[in-house]
Amino acid sequence: MSTLTQSRRTGAMAEGQKFIDHLIPQLGPGDHLLSVGVETAAGRILPARVLINVAGPELCGIVSLEPSQMNAFATVLGAGMQSLGASVSVELRSSTERRSKFRTRTWAKSDWDSDLRPASVCR
Repeated sequence: MSTLTQSRRTGAMAEGQKFIDHLIPQLGPGDHLLSVGVETAAGRILPARVLINVAGPELCGIVSLEPSQMNAFATVLGAGMQSLGASVSVELRSSTERRSKFRTRTWAKSDWDSDLRPASVCR
């Protein structure tokens, strides 16, 4: 991998990691599935997801996730954010106290936009 390619990948991962770092403190106890899809200008779709578990207050809110999933998610999200002409959609699906129900939050970035914007919250 060239130095330039590695530099871009590192920059993309850092960009995506900012989103994760901002989101995690807002999560309540339970399981959360964070998914991203980036559609490139050429029509190629790049997906990634990370499963996040937040322990309840009895365990001081410990957060656990698979580092490789987090790195892949951050890289795909960051690359989409840095690419003009790419659309990005992010979905957070969180378990509720009633295990049969989920809370879903979504964010989107349109083709020529530079920011993710909240799209919806469904309960």
